[in-house]
Amino acid sequence: MPSKLAQQMNTLLRGQQQPPTQGSEKSRQIHSMYTQGLQQLRGTRNMHPSARQVEIARLYTTAKLSLAKVMKDQQEADNKTFAQLERQLWGYDLERATAIDRATLDTTIRDAQDRAAKLTKPEHAAKALHEAEQAGDSILARAIAKRAHDNDWDDVLHDYLSTRPSTAEKYQQAGAIWARYNDANTKLHNHMQYVVHAPAELRGLSAADIEAMADPGESAA
Repeated sequence: MPSKLAQQMNTLLRGQQQPPTQGSEKSRQIHSMYTQGLQQLRGTRNMHPSARQVEIARLYTTAKLSLAKVMKDQQEADNKTFAQLERQLWGYDLERATAIDRATLDTTIRDAQDRAAKLTKPEHAAKALHEAEQAGDSILARAIAKRAHDNDWDDVLHDYLSTRPSTAEKYQQAGAIWARYNDANTKLHNHMQYVVHAPAELRGLSAADIEAMADPGESAA
């Protein structure tokens, strides 16, 4: 979907927090375990400072790598889900149709898309959508809604979604995914939940130094 989706979804999402994802839940758990681990290491009085620093480096490195994997997995899941939602919103299921029916539907779909493409004003699209709805022409209605979506005709799109709660929910889900990677504020918030900051014990050390400290054998290799 184009960037216009976020603009259209702002009305629906304004004032609402992003729904939690599996990635955000996992990142919260990792941050919690990381904090607990730091507290335990800092509270161990009989541990030499150098040994404590090494253990903290291992804990930090593990948390950092774990968060990176969780973020990658979430992005892959989002990409897959977004593609599925796009197909459900704007595509047509022709797999179960017979060859003859499929040919007829192909022609009907192309005709609907051609008619929708000729709409240049939102008021014309609103009228065409109303007529399609009255005629029970779901294929044309969907083509007009896609045209409205592509051109930011919010009122037309709202009319289409208002009578289709299941479709509206899918549209909102797609908007939430789009915002996670394209809306500036949401994108920053999404990225920050997968970031872990180096603790005071490791400040001044480079990433390479911390990795070498955490796993000297791997570094030597």
